[in-house]
Amino acid sequence: RGITREARGRIWIVRVRKEACVRVNARFTDLRFGCTRRALDAAIIHLIYSGHAWRREDVLRLGENTVVHWRKRSGVGLCAVAYVSRNEPGRGETFFLATYKRIASGRGLEKLHTRLAYVLESAHEIEHGKADIAHSVQNKIGEHVSQVLESEVFRLFLLAGKRKVDEIAVADYVERLGTPGERRVKPVWTGFASL
Repeated sequence: RGITREARGRIWIVRVRKEACVRVNARFTDLRFGCTRRALDAAIIHLIYSGHAWRREDVLRLGENTVVHWRKRSGVGLCAVAYVSRNEPGRGETFFLATYKRIASGRGLEKLHTRLAYVLESAHEIEHGKADIAHSVQNKIGEHVSQVLESEVFRLFLLAGKRKVDEIAVADYVERLGTPGERRVKPVWTGFASL
């Protein structure tokens, strides 16, 4: 359930599965909406008004052209991924930040801080077309990241991640139950007739 970015295209996908049925499946292309940010805004609005959204906190906005969202990666589990859009046509940059487990445990917060600062510096480079970033801008970015990580918005983003982890676990469990060929427990015959 939620919003994901298609890896190869310039598309935000809104998908909600409930009880093994797809309830919402919509695509929002950067081209149709003029830019990545407008396409993401349209996807968020669509999910909220579909009645299937948990909360807006599925996406953490860091700046005008930078967002963080949760994505399931095979073999790794749920991860925080940042996306930086470009001002001109073309695909933006995607950055892996950390796994949900590492962030939620608190062990990965320092590394997350460093990676978020790197993402915002990259966003600044993309926006202004300069490779060199002034020291004062780096300090402002560091302060901004610290404020974000201590904010209520980030806490709610973590709760959205927890909900997604729970949903993934339930979906995996249900899928394993329904997989043919798995060893199932057979009832034991005791020899007594039931009354």
